[in-house]
Amino acid sequence: MTYANTGTPAPRPPDRATRWQDPANLIIAIWFFVSPWVLAFGYSTAVGASPVAAAWNAWILSVIVFLVALTAMGRRTVNGQEWFNLILGVWIFIAPWVLGFVGAPDAAWDHWIVGALVFLVSASAIWGPRGVERTDAHAPVRH
Repeated sequence: MTYANTGTPAPRPPDRATRWQDPANLIIAIWFFVSPWVLAFGYSTAVGASPVAAAWNAWILSVIVFLVALTAMGRRTVNGQEWFNLILGVWIFIAPWVLGFVGAPDAAWDHWIVGALVFLVSASAIWGPRGVERTDAHAPVRH
């Protein structure tokens, strides 16, 4: 497709395949799912803390973040998935205070770091560049 009789090709919409944020959220979600076992906070019983709640929060939220990022990979435009993961990142970050496991430092720090990462990755997908244009000769041509 070209602009009207100018011979200049019309700009292509960005391709989701060039976005790094969706695979990044998938990797973060996988870490978050296995982190209760790796950091062993699902088994400990710190005084005044609820590490079991932290483990269940990590397992449930990691599956949701993973599924939301996976569905976002199949879309060409930014829809609600990034906004949803942005909100999930906020919840993951504040969960240690809300669910009362600040006294379990491994669980709390895991939630704070993962929540901040999910938030920042999702925010960069929403407000960042909309894609990277391929410049090589083998780039697919869209009409």
